[in-house]
Amino acid sequence: MRERKDQYLMDRHFLEFWGNFMLNASRSQKQLEELTEWVHKGFTGFEELNSLFRKIYGLEETSTGSADAVNAWKKAQEDFMKNMKDYLNLLGVVPLEEHIALVRKYEDLKEKVASQEETIRHLKMLLSESHGANTAAVTQHFDELIRKQSDQFQNLMDGFNRLFQKEQPSPESKLD
Repeated sequence: MRERKDQYLMDRHFLEFWGNFMLNASRSQKQLEELTEWVHKGFTGFEELNSLFRKIYGLEETSTGSADAVNAWKKAQEDFMKNMKDYLNLLGVVPLEEHIALVRKYEDLKEKVASQEETIRHLKMLLSESHGANTAAVTQHFDELIRKQSDQFQNLMDGFNRLFQKEQPSPESKLD
């Protein structure tokens, strides 16, 4: 259970930095624009943000240029970006790249569905034509069967007629 609780706890450095930044950003939209540009430029270009970041993440004491300072700065950047993603995720914000990928997938699936619907319409049309052709063929075979049976019945009746005519005595034979 403890592990699950820790999963939802935010890094205090990130929260302190973000809280201070948001208070300042509420005073000026320019700061928000600067933050976006600062992150996109790899945390460079805005000394005020760099100073605040170093202060909050405890990087003021490290000498610039040393391997430890570079590694600490890199780690702080990675932590910040991870926490930024987590924070935005909590707010329900989807990263732009993920959104664009989902839009592309949606458009691809929409095209696929349209293609499949067209194929289904075409197959239904072929099936109805095929069914119509089968119905005509069945009707034709049924007509032929009726005609043959009628002919056979007529032949049978003709046969009975001839048989009865032969068996009936002629009027002359009755006189005998």
